[in-house]
Amino acid sequence: MSSKMKKSNRTKNNGYDSILLITTILLLTFGTVAVLSASYPIGVKDFNNGYYFVKKHIFFLLIGGVGMFITSHLKRSFVKKISKTLWFISLLLIFLLWTSFADSSYGQARWIKIPIIPFKIQPSDFIKVTSVLYASKVLSDNWHKLHEKEVFFKLFLIIALSAGPILTRDFSTGFVIAAELGAMYVVGGMYFYQFVMLGGIAGAALVGLIATVPYRRKRIASFAASIFGKAHEKNPDDLYQINQALYAIAMGGTGGVGLFHSRQKYTNLPFAYNDFIYAIICEEFGAIGGILLIILFGVFVWRGFYIAQKTNNNFDKFTAVGLSTFIGIQAIFNIGVNIKLFPVTGITLPFISYGGTALIVSMAAAGLLLRISKDA
Repeated sequence: MSSKMKKSNRTKNNGYDSILLITTILLLTFGTVAVLSASYPIGVKDFNNGYYFVKKHIFFLLIGGVGMFITSHLKRSFVKKISKTLWFISLLLIFLLWTSFADSSYGQARWIKIPIIPFKIQPSDFIKVTSVLYASKVLSDNWHKLHEKEVFFKLFLIIALSAGPILTRDFSTGFVIAAELGAMYVVGGMYFYQFVMLGGIAGAALVGLIATVPYRRKRIASFAASIFGKAHEKNPDDLYQINQALYAIAMGGTGGVGLFHSRQKYTNLPFAYNDFIYAIICEEFGAIGGILLIILFGVFVWRGFYIAQKTNNNFDKFTAVGLSTFIGIQAIFNIGVNIKLFPVTGITLPFISYGGTALIVSMAAAGLLLRISKDA
């Protein structure tokens, strides 16, 4: 097939996948507007400045833009070469969660505060991407040896070290990391017995992490009781956030109450500009806005997997699968919490929620996908 014919089979913008690029820009624009609206009341209340959070969001957006530009221009050979180093650095940052650098805001040590950096860092955000890159290197280098025990053990170790420590601190984020790496392994041609072994180990670990942590048991018990129409007697406040999110979605109806006119963001719904921003979007833009946002995420994931299918390079293929799964699974988790499919997890909505490292890393991931699309 000629290069001209190959080019006609893809929608491109200067070599990059234009559908993915436009979708990313739309998600970021949607997110900035939503953060402005959802954070305005708390900005006035706590800082006497309604634009406090959106200004910081735009600052992180600019940093993310630089990161996205850089990652979209990195050579494959360079990314592959430094993938192991980046993964080890991410692991080091995660282990700082057990040191004095940890910040236990909101009751959990998910952030670290390094004196030379003017904002908190959530190390789990970095390993979502670096673990994908290193796993892609291992999978592509051992493409014809995935059945061997040594390769299986190495991949298992990557998954365990990447997701395990995070699971003890942040259950939902650890699950996202395990899911993206597992998806890459499945695409690589995981043997059935390997799937059973990994699934059994993961299942046992999840049960153990839930059974041995009281607040997780209580949260899941409350959520399960609510599904069957019963309030959990010992923890009546566990479902407050989800119920307030559902009220917001219900008030939005089909067309929404209008931009900046949400009522739930005024003290009723905690973290309206972060964990529960999807509920505010549905309240202000209605079901139409909520469905549109889901479609945008669907298009993003579709293009990511399409790019993975088009590329002839195994490292790029695995990277595209892992990054697309990361964005898709995290979006499903966040939206699922907002509509009461899952218990409260504290996970953000990629490209949309207010945030620092989460936004920067999501944009860097999008840049890597764009770079792969250019090479495909």
